[in-house]
Amino acid sequence: MRKSETAFRYFLAIVATFVALYLRYLLMPLLGNQNPYHTVWLAVVFSAWYCGTGPAIVSTLVATLGVDYWFLPPFHTIAIHDRTEVYGMLGFLVFSSAVIALGASNRRGFEARSRLAAIVESSDDAVISKNLDGVITSWNRGAERVFGYTAAEAVGQNITLIIPPEHRSEEIEILARLRRGERTDHFETVRKRKDGTLLNISVTVSPIRDPVGHVVGASKIARDITDRRRAEEAIKEKELAARLLKLQDEERRRIARELHDGVGQLLAAMSMNTGRLNQEKAKLSPEAARCLQDNSRLVQQISSDIRTMSYLFHPPLLDEMGLGSALKWYVSGFTERSKIATKLEVSAEGERLPQDYELCLFRIAQECLTNIHRHSGSKLAVVRLLRTDGEIKLEVRDEGAGISEQTQAKVAAGETAGVGLRGMRERVRQLGGRLEISSNGKGTTVTATVPYVAAEQSADSLPEDLPRASEDGHPGRGAAFRAPV
Repeated sequence: MRKSETAFRYFLAIVATFVALYLRYLLMPLLGNQNPYHTVWLAVVFSAWYCGTGPAIVSTLVATLGVDYWFLPPFHTIAIHDRTEVYGMLGFLVFSSAVIALGASNRRGFEARSRLAAIVESSDDAVISKNLDGVITSWNRGAERVFGYTAAEAVGQNITLIIPPEHRSEEIEILARLRRGERTDHFETVRKRKDGTLLNISVTVSPIRDPVGHVVGASKIARDITDRRRAEEAIKEKELAARLLKLQDEERRRIARELHDGVGQLLAAMSMNTGRLNQEKAKLSPEAARCLQDNSRLVQQISSDIRTMSYLFHPPLLDEMGLGSALKWYVSGFTERSKIATKLEVSAEGERLPQDYELCLFRIAQECLTNIHRHSGSKLAVVRLLRTDGEIKLEVRDEGAGISEQTQAKVAAGETAGVGLRGMRERVRQLGGRLEISSNGKGTTVTATVPYVAAEQSADSLPEDLPRASEDGHPGRGAAFRAPV
């Protein structure tokens, strides 16, 4: 409390005391010297209730001295005349002490209730009270913000005002629990705003009891968790997308292995058998010899196609030699198959990256080149893999028709613009990177950027308990790269 406010309360208590003494003076013709404390009680009560304990004590002392000076003989002196005056003075002091104590208690209770009311009123959560019939009896500002109804609109209405019809059975159960004196904690459900919007909320409902312990109503705290639910759903979607990508990569690896080890071996056996038949084709008719030659050529073509398909599903060079070699092989094959002149630029080719980084960047390059072949109409494509102190950047550029304005708007807004783009974004997001797409009608550039810290650059900053290199001094796959935490 500020000093000026405290001084004002003392001043007010003293003024009230002198007013009470003057009123007693005016009543002298009627009361004489009887009941000298008759009016000063009012000053003490006023000071105790509204001014505070200190001002009330000052009021009591001033009133005692004033009564003794003006209304108890001998007048205009504070000398004690007889024992009766002492008893009266002591009685006044005792009862004034009781009044001051009650005033202090009342004031503390009032301040506590005021603080509680202020807390409730300023809460961001909706705080609502209702009776056992479900009729709303109080409605704070948080409830106005959450549900859209003002207190004047809501108080007196049934709580079903904010409950969708399909959830009203929940209120019946809540009221039944309340009548049994039970709480409902953090119950997540759906409620309805004034404009009809549905909200996900978390509700805690507590019984309100009267002084004898009977349940007479309920206090409800409702928190809007719509944004939290959306965030949780977004996280679940991302986790699902990450899981699907992982399963997709695992399935591609499995199919590649099956094609190579299964179908590839069968075709190799067929090729061997065809070779043995070729050794005896002189014994065959011209028509049969021609069919044998065609079959031999078809087996070779199928073997080549199966090998290419197997490598496209999961190139073994990616595991054996790294991203640079895998990109060289893929770009070379892509140029041959698509007849699109494709240029590859790779910096720091010898350094290996973790498997998930290499797979991510390879799949993005693969998806971009596939899109160029299918949609762009470009005769040229450029793939650049650049590494700096803090990041790896993969850039794929063409000189084709570009991306439509509608698709660009979706991309800029973060909306889904196709399965391939969504997969690329998810792969980059898992590595803490970003995907940027720009198109000006004369071509398109897709840039994937992921964080990158080389082992030799970060080794000095690694904690002592982290492995740095093997005993022979050569870093393993995990030691060659460290992504930022």
